[in-house]
Amino acid sequence: MLQNETKIKSLREVRREFSTQRKCEIRLKRLRWSDGVKCPRCGAKHPLYMRKYRRWQCKSCRYQFSVTAGTIFHRSKIDLPKWFVAVWLLCHSPKGVSAKQIERELGVHYETAWYMAKRIRRAMKHDVFEDKLCGIIEVDDAVVRASGDGLPKGHVKFEGKNVLGVAERGGFLRMMILDGLKAHDIKRVIAPNLDEVQEIYSDAASRLFFLAEFGRHETVAHVYKEYVIDEAHVNTIENAWSLFKRGLIGMYHHVSTKYLQDYLDEFAFRYSHRHEKARLMDLVLANA
Repeated sequence: MLQNETKIKSLREVRREFSTQRKCEIRLKRLRWSDGVKCPRCGAKHPLYMRKYRRWQCKSCRYQFSVTAGTIFHRSKIDLPKWFVAVWLLCHSPKGVSAKQIERELGVHYETAWYMAKRIRRAMKHDVFEDKLCGIIEVDDAVVRASGDGLPKGHVKFEGKNVLGVAERGGFLRMMILDGLKAHDIKRVIAPNLDEVQEIYSDAASRLFFLAEFGRHETVAHVYKEYVIDEAHVNTIENAWSLFKRGLIGMYHHVSTKYLQDYLDEFAFRYSHRHEKARLMDLVLANA
């Protein structure tokens, strides 16, 4: 469990706390190697530190590496203070943050801002898919309007992508693109992600009846205006869908189907850690 080293509550504090490359490197080192520096190539401990070059050399494989080796910052010409600001912005914006806003905040080109956001989203995926979901589970599917790919310039086509949301009440959220909306398509995606389910709730769509295989399954028939029957509801996952769609429409407007899963992972990461916002930045940096 990562411990909060500094409770940063504003963008001004981020800029002050990580104002130099050296300060960022110290924080990154603590988060990456809390039990001692390891070689990212062979995993050997206690490498030789070369102070002049601010890097280590492994005594086993002779590999030389810096604190950013093997991370999203590796071989980047962008200095770490700017990276850290971008990480904080993506972690603490509930509806996401556009590349244009990152461009304005950091004073970089739009292409650079988009590249940074893309890499940070990949780092956000580290623990959302690590452990299986258990306890009380809610399942719901949605249609996300993503922009068509491979079209001539000047032509914008929107197509709906079927997406499945699986929420553990009080725990993690996962959002995954589906190949189709048939029962076998959903089962293929959901089966590897569930473990020790107590109860599982969904709407009354017949394609979801197979969920009884994983635990006691109860439904609410939205078509008949049923939304809550005792403990049976899917309000948790619908709240997540609402937040995602508001972010997609209001912040990103539309996304390419090629990168849709990255955006889903970004929102799932923030939602999964909604009760521990102070740790978000450290979680991303430790697994960058």
